Amino acid sequence: MRSRADRAKGARRIRELAERVLRGVALAALAALFWRALMPPAPKAMSIARSDKAGLTPSLLRWTLDAPSAAHAVLDRAPDPQSRDWIAALARSGTAVSWSSPRTLGASAVVAEPTPEPYGATRVRLAAAGGDPVSIGDAAGLIDTLPRGGASELELSSVAGTIRASGATFTASTASRDSLSLRPVLVLGTAGWESKFTIAALEERGWRVASRVRVAPNVEVTQGPLGAIDTSRYAAVIALDSSAASSAGAIARYVRDGGGVVLAGSAARLGPVSALAAGGVGRRMAGVAGAVASSTPREGLGVFPVAAPRGDAVVLETRGTVVTVAARRVAAGRVLQSGYDETWRWRMAGGDEAMTAHREWWSRLVSAVAYAPLVRRASSGDVTLDGVGATDEAPLASLIDALGPASPLDSRLPATTDDTRMTRILFAAALAALLLEWASRRLRGAR
Repeated sequence: MRSRADRAKGARRIRELAERVLRGVALAALAALFWRALMPPAPKAMSIARSDKAGLTPSLLRWTLDAPSAAHAVLDRAPDPQSRDWIAALARSGTAVSWSSPRTLGASAVVAEPTPEPYGATRVRLAAAGGDPVSIGDAAGLIDTLPRGGASELELSSVAGTIRASGATFTASTASRDSLSLRPVLVLGTAGWESKFTIAALEERGWRVASRVRVAPNVEVTQGPLGAIDTSRYAAVIALDSSAASSAGAIARYVRDGGGVVLAGSAARLGPVSALAAGGVGRRMAGVAGAVASSTPREGLGVFPVAAPRGDAVVLETRGTVVTVAARRVAAGRVLQSGYDETWRWRMAGGDEAMTAHREWWSRLVSAVAYAPLVRRASSGDVTLDGVGATDEAPLASLIDALGPASPLDSRLPATTDDTRMTRILFAAALAALLLEWASRRLRGAR
């Protein structure tokens, strides 16, 4: 039977052997770390990132610090501008970047621009494919929702910062960065109810109005700043009747220089102006008796139909098969032809909302043709009014422009491995082995 001394001696030898093994493990791990430090980095395989609740930022940080030779982003929605530009910067730095999506990303576009209206509204135009609901809002909250997307146009009296259109796979954003310079509107007509209430409607809407109203042969009553008819002085010219004949040549030149003209009633027959009109002037049609007070008040007004609209004319309003309002571009300007000649009857004999409706209708006609030069607003870079950052008016188009079209991920490609993982394992093994050896030696009294 072995004595206690022999057993202690055997345990001591086993312990010393274990300490040597631990020291060997530590030295081997340190040698492997040294070898990895000297060896050139191996080319990395395809690195795959998937957008999740945390977004792409963690993957983009990893790609930036340890750039793979190829990277593929799997996107469940169009990325925000910062992430898209980050990926594009990685592509320009040498990483082969591609992307795909497990579902179809909806094409969308949104733009905001000031309207040529005196109260300074903003017109928002949106197009979204896919048929999914789209919500529209700004920094103050939700504005509207389109249940099936599609194309839409909103006119907003006020906007708080960036306007966003959000769907299932995109968030498009825009901001109106321009304003308009609106000059007065010149009204030319004969003394009567139509001239009186057309001027009144525009002034009530906020337009500055200059007018020349004929009260008798060679006798005219004028208002506001009058002078040569050109774009430096007027935003638009309204010719209500044949009293504008003496200015027909100047009006034609004004249109070709970029101005806007509204030809009401039979004014489209005037000499040089007739060549600019959207069509001919038909025989006057009487309005439907009593319709002025109905839900379709303009059916109760007399009208000179727009006969045989020109090929480039855009029909804006009809009464049955008869064209009542049409417009066209002439050189740099716009011409709108409205056959209505007694719209004052709508204002005077219509319902409770007739005055407001008459005012807004005339304002829209003028707004459609008004010459209103853009004035760039002072801005700081691409920072929007609510400080969020650059806008993204067409997310999918911008993504394809920056990174190219989507390309399916090849399942045969190996995914990248984390090169730092083995380094961490070797370091931990070396440290653990050294600590265990040191602890064992201390416990048995050795140094």
